[in-house]
Amino acid sequence: MRKLSNTNFYSLKDSEDIFLLHKENTGSIKYKDFICDIVRALEYISKYKEDTITIFIEDAYRFIVITVSGFILKKRVNVLNNNSPKYVESIIGSSMVYISDNYKSALNLDEVFESACNDKWFDILKETIIDENININFYTSGSTGYPKLIEKTLKQFEAEASKIVNQFTDDMKDSIFIYTVPHYHSYGFVFAVLVPYMLELRFLDNRINYLETVNNFYEYEKITIVTTPAFLKRIDRSSLKIRAEWHLFSSTGLLDKKVNDLAKYVFGVDVTEIYGSTEAGAMAYRRRSENDLWTRLSVVSLKTDEHGSIECCSGYTGENVWIYVGDVVNMKNENEFELIGREDSIVKIEGKRISVQQIDRQILMDKHFKDSYTIYCKSDKREYIASFIVLSNRDRNAEHMKKYVIEYLKGYFETVVLPKKIYFVDSIPRTEIGKIDRKALDSIMQGN
Repeated sequence: MRKLSNTNFYSLKDSEDIFLLHKENTGSIKYKDFICDIVRALEYISKYKEDTITIFIEDAYRFIVITVSGFILKKRVNVLNNNSPKYVESIIGSSMVYISDNYKSALNLDEVFESACNDKWFDILKETIIDENININFYTSGSTGYPKLIEKTLKQFEAEASKIVNQFTDDMKDSIFIYTVPHYHSYGFVFAVLVPYMLELRFLDNRINYLETVNNFYEYEKITIVTTPAFLKRIDRSSLKIRAEWHLFSSTGLLDKKVNDLAKYVFGVDVTEIYGSTEAGAMAYRRRSENDLWTRLSVVSLKTDEHGSIECCSGYTGENVWIYVGDVVNMKNENEFELIGREDSIVKIEGKRISVQQIDRQILMDKHFKDSYTIYCKSDKREYIASFIVLSNRDRNAEHMKKYVIEYLKGYFETVVLPKKIYFVDSIPRTEIGKIDRKALDSIMQGN
């Protein structure tokens, strides 16, 4: 199985084989072009003595080139998950080498990729193999909004990708990879970059934003799409004009049954949901029509404490290293579990224990509601929960629908745990990979 860490890049320098497809399918990048661009980047990055480069590169192909070049030069690579100016400034110090395609970059990437290839770097590539123990670290903020650097090695990420390849080989074999998830998040890096690279399959030079773009790849019989619930919520069957044998991965959040049913209606297959985290990697999967329970990946070991809080150990968390996940589950047997919710989503209201995610699941069972997110709130005087809801019909009277929500939920929950505040919104604020934007929710509450 091919890995970045066992690739002889010099051997590819004259290869006419296609490495990546342009996302509009208007052209391609050959392996020989990829190697020449690595050589260009090596010339520039080698001038920095620092052992770490920090990057945010929107263009996926350039991201891959700069990352691989950093590995070859034995530099740690830290990856930012967004490029908003204040966020970047909060992380990047004056002594750090920051490389980006759009904000305060130490390098002009256009200049790098338009430069001549220095032959000395081809000679160096002859003797160079990437060290699998080199670090590639991803910044994540989760629901806190504060940057946190998750440190992992390339070996760990490649071990995770290898497991995905072994588990789902038959589904992915001979397909091309299209992705909607950012490559600068660990899920995108593993599933949209490392997995197709290992399988020597063609993938795109950048992510797509609209389902219509898939129609450009009409000549391919098998297509794998790496995506998120946030993207799948927006799809429409009329947008898909081509036929193919589809395989869909989804992660970064739970896929509502309605959305899974929509995806199955559009593509004709169940979505393969992946349960995992940046720290722990992929832990389990499920396909809704086969099983509502999650099935652990065979290389993964799971355990829970007396409260049901889950921990994970696998070949890619480190030997005998258990990762605290922060979710509460109900283990049905050694291999399967029901996901109850985030540990911090299970709260007590006046002594009554409730998962706010249970409330959301129940709200979404009603046809009047399109999306929902419920949070726990606490002040000096009281504690309560608040629900943010997207109506299926926005023309309905808000006050009437608030009463309807309460009466509907009374059929399933005790009155004391029902939402004390309900906000009807056009959409639940989420980040680009579908994580809840808690700061935006706080702003909505402060504005009402």
